[in-house]
Amino acid sequence: MTFKTDLFISYAHIDDESLIVNQKGWISEFHRALDIRLAQLLGRRPVIWRDPALQGNHLFDQQILDQFHEVAIMISILTPRYVKSEWCLREVDEFYEKCQQNIGFNINNRARIFKIIKTPVRIEQHPEKIQNVLGYEFYHVDPSTGRIKEYNQAFGQQSEMAYWEKLDDLAHDICAFLESLSEPIAVSTSSQPNALKSTVSQKTKVFLAESSYDTQEFRDSLKRELQDFGYQIFPDKQLPLMAPPLHESVKKYLGESTLSIHLIGENYGVVPEGSQKSIVEIQNEIASAHSATTNISRLIWIPEGCDPHDERQMAFINRLNRGADGIVGADLVQSTLEDFKAVVMDKLRFIKEKEVLSQPATPVDSEAKLIYLICDMQDVEAIAPLEDFLFDQGFEVVIPMFEGDESVIREDHIENLKTCKGAIIFYKDASEFWLRSKMRDFMKINGYGRTSPIALKAIYVAPPESTAKTRLRSLGAEVINGLSGLPEQQLKQLLSKL
Repeated sequence: MTFKTDLFISYAHIDDESLIVNQKGWISEFHRALDIRLAQLLGRRPVIWRDPALQGNHLFDQQILDQFHEVAIMISILTPRYVKSEWCLREVDEFYEKCQQNIGFNINNRARIFKIIKTPVRIEQHPEKIQNVLGYEFYHVDPSTGRIKEYNQAFGQQSEMAYWEKLDDLAHDICAFLESLSEPIAVSTSSQPNALKSTVSQKTKVFLAESSYDTQEFRDSLKRELQDFGYQIFPDKQLPLMAPPLHESVKKYLGESTLSIHLIGENYGVVPEGSQKSIVEIQNEIASAHSATTNISRLIWIPEGCDPHDERQMAFINRLNRGADGIVGADLVQSTLEDFKAVVMDKLRFIKEKEVLSQPATPVDSEAKLIYLICDMQDVEAIAPLEDFLFDQGFEVVIPMFEGDESVIREDHIENLKTCKGAIIFYKDASEFWLRSKMRDFMKINGYGRTSPIALKAIYVAPPESTAKTRLRSLGAEVINGLSGLPEQQLKQLLSKL
């Protein structure tokens, strides 16, 4: 289904008042930045609707309600003022009802209201219809003082960087959601006759446990990378903060997951109502018990130099280190953030390989010889001699896409890496940064879902000559020196591997 408006931004007027004279308000700057980033990702200018003249004493405009059926997504910017505003709460309720009358409120298990938490508000004060929707927190808690620090340019460079990272996450998720609406839609088995849902491909599901605030930034980073690799991340809704429903939700997510990941930091974390333990410890205990009966793989991470001061957290970490409780089925990793990311990818690759080995063998087409010739757009004409040579040797050659949506281009690139027999990076006039990014893709190939190694990984160095090119070395790929012309004998020797 298509909509006239991509996004409607719901907000309270006071939250767009600037702290600095003659500077745009938070909402206006958020609107501007999101519009630009979405345009870059979608390949078109999104249609975003916001009432800039909104005042707290306005009567509710029926014209706004009448247009909700033409809106794909609502962005609800939560603050203390927002949850006290009858206008804002009614916007959420009315949009929810309009969703139910067309394609439904949840599409591909994603809500059509994206909840932005600008200023923390207790979960029970959130609008009822979106209390269980995961929010994008545009703030952090200072671990030394416990004070809330909103992401705002006025609060320094670190806060500004965190703001842009969170906005980029939001933009990617909105882009993926809007693109999913253009996919074929099938009638749902829901009891509501008009509810529809998009067909979705099966993805490997990972339970990435909710963490304490001191590890939240790393959790967001890890979640982002896993989603980029195509994994579906649980929980995909707000976990309950009462013990019984919390246990049920975690068990349900674990039952659908192939790996559970738990991040243990210096802070103990939130203690749900009806429990004496933190949500971090509870999730780990449930996963430990689940692993004992299902053998689900688990990873527990404790950062290097972790120095908790809370006695409860000290006791929790000591029990994990002793293997006393909560360690069943888990690898306990104490490392840096980047090292742990590598461990996660290795674990997922191992799980994938086990799944492949358990499947019946399928015939392999020995005639399929596909080489992915990776080049920058500015070098696309220069690849002709190499492309012709590869074709003359009996190989199908595919090159990258250069036109279309950024997400489609990236998806095509990953699919080529997953299916090719060999991959050659053509390095001529592209930047060294471009070369490094493509070489990193070689290291990530298994994480993209490839089930067998690439028989040939190479870097073809083309003129003009430079010091960097003549000194280029790689342990992960063959270096083909084409600075003096096409090295046919070297190429033939390398192609014999295929």
